[in-house]
Amino acid sequence: SLGIVTTLTQKFFHVRCLCVLMFLSFPLTMAEIPGPCRHSITREHLLTVRHLMDNQLRSGCSITYTFIERRSLSKCCFVKAALPWILELLTTHFKYSRGSVNDGYVQSLRALILNIYSQKCVPQINEEVEDKPESFEMLYRGSPSEALQRASEVLSVYWELVTMSDAPVDWTCQHEYTETFGSSTDFPTESPSQHFTESYDRNSVKASQRRTVKNMYTLGFIITSICGGLLLIITLYCVITQKVPELLFC
Repeated sequence: SLGIVTTLTQKFFHVRCLCVLMFLSFPLTMAEIPGPCRHSITREHLLTVRHLMDNQLRSGCSITYTFIERRSLSKCCFVKAALPWILELLTTHFKYSRGSVNDGYVQSLRALILNIYSQKCVPQINEEVEDKPESFEMLYRGSPSEALQRASEVLSVYWELVTMSDAPVDWTCQHEYTETFGSSTDFPTESPSQHFTESYDRNSVKASQRRTVKNMYTLGFIITSICGGLLLIITLYCVITQKVPELLFC
């Protein structure tokens, strides 16, 4: 009978530990912990762009290229629209001898953008649910250094997005990309005060939504930390309680 009691006691502890572990595993799997995107870009990458700019000729050379003009775009939608054009710019206009210093800079920046896409840190534009930001595309003509300066500004904005906030970035841009702009001869159909009021309302709503998401994210992180600590304590408790009956009834 003593052996039966010992066996039942051990099974009871096994079942209880299993239930507790399953309960604690839910918040651990549901919480969004920052992954590789936070480290997908570093200050070294920003310095790489600066080094490549410093190595460009100051005069006597100009290039024609397409790039995104930010206008009313939010930071995330600006980055999402401009990254493909940075890749196009580097591939088309910045070709150097293999193994040279400048070639190393270009390959490093290309690898940076490709890694951002492969890690799904920035989703590519999905034309099934959102329009291409064609109305924000502008044809520029200027020095290579000026083009790299525009690329540097985009990468700096991306660096701020992934490192300065714990909240996940909302890359949904279908409403922003559908905005169209007329030619310079077109007249606005609404008063400036109405335009600024609507713009302020949109920005206020976005800011409120981002604060809510950030608060939820912080709460989830706190709950995850507490559950992780409880998980460790209960695991140790289960191990100890299993060892005690074995020592008493061996």
